[in-house]
Amino acid sequence: MKKLFILACALAIATSAFAGGQNKSKAVSADYSGIIEKYDAATKVLTVKRKDKQGEFVINETSEVQLNKAKADVSALTAGQKVEVEFVMDGAKKIAQKVKVSGAATK
Repeated sequence: MKKLFILACALAIATSAFAGGQNKSKAVSADYSGIIEKYDAATKVLTVKRKDKQGEFVINETSEVQLNKAKADVSALTAGQKVEVEFVMDGAKKIAQKVKVSGAATK
């Protein structure tokens, strides 16, 4: 009986630890679209304007940039371009996963 109780407790602890680990790995992703206001290469922050709001996104080494559906470098990010950013939250920071730029900059 004692062995059965210990086995049940161990199983309960293992199950809760496994479930807790899964919840931490799930990142909430979202999309944000608008017009590129600026890209600061020094801080790697992309500022996108949508109506009267601004979104700031960190571009890191895992971020993918696309220009007209083709892979591009961050140097392709120019003020005035239409953009859609897929991002995940890391605390209060928005980390860009994919940046899709469509068309040339508007003047």
